[in-house]
Amino acid sequence: MNLMMPHVTVRRRRHCPPSRPTLLAASRQVLDSSSSPPIPITLQAYVDRVISAKLRDPVGRRDFALHADGGRVMEDLTFPLPIHTSKQPPVSPLQNPERALQDDIHIGNCWHIPSRTGQLGIILPVHVYPTHVTIDHIPIEIAADIGRAPRNMLLWGVVDGELNRARYLNFTSFEQLVPSAMGRRAPPVMGNNTYILLSSLEYDIYASSHIQTFQIDPRLIYSRMYFGIVVLEIVDNWGSTTTCLYRVRIHGDVADI
Repeated sequence: MNLMMPHVTVRRRRHCPPSRPTLLAASRQVLDSSSSPPIPITLQAYVDRVISAKLRDPVGRRDFALHADGGRVMEDLTFPLPIHTSKQPPVSPLQNPERALQDDIHIGNCWHIPSRTGQLGIILPVHVYPTHVTIDHIPIEIAADIGRAPRNMLLWGVVDGELNRARYLNFTSFEQLVPSAMGRRAPPVMGNNTYILLSSLEYDIYASSHIQTFQIDPRLIYSRMYFGIVVLEIVDNWGSTTTCLYRVRIHGDVADI
């Protein structure tokens, strides 16, 4: 089934950081090794809190797309896919879209897309009422080519399940409420699915944080539609001829179905 979507303004770790206990122990060792008088307990507690805050994930939400938590790439809805035949060498890990579902975003550890556009189909481990989507990239200060960062993106949801279809029909019965993007109501590679636009987002390379979270359309949150498959469409990037998608996260609540 083809759907349509409103004018839309398409407006960090296997790097092996030291573990928390190691950092805390190291801080104590440095402080204790000084020839100065003993460090006050309150100061040590402050150091511990600062280190803990730096190690804490800034998003603080479960990532249902995380590969280690059961998220998987849906190849039928992913483009471009690496081409590998018996006559070609093995596919480079950089071309594997699964990279975008891992929590290791050290420099270069991204899904390398040989163009400015692409899309990633994601199978979630459970059906989810989505609330937010997060895009990770490396900071502008350490990026060799920040133009490879994705800029405008669309997050689509695949409508599936009898109850969900009923909610979808109820939602779309109000034509003016049906979200669309650039006159489309489905991503470029759509298969035989019905879609609805969950969010349009713009990653800002100049923002204070290189990890940015965006809200799902509040009307869809209110509709209680649930999704087991989502598609992230990259509409363009920040000016390069190729794109690097470091990580996409899908947040929400487990659907009670």
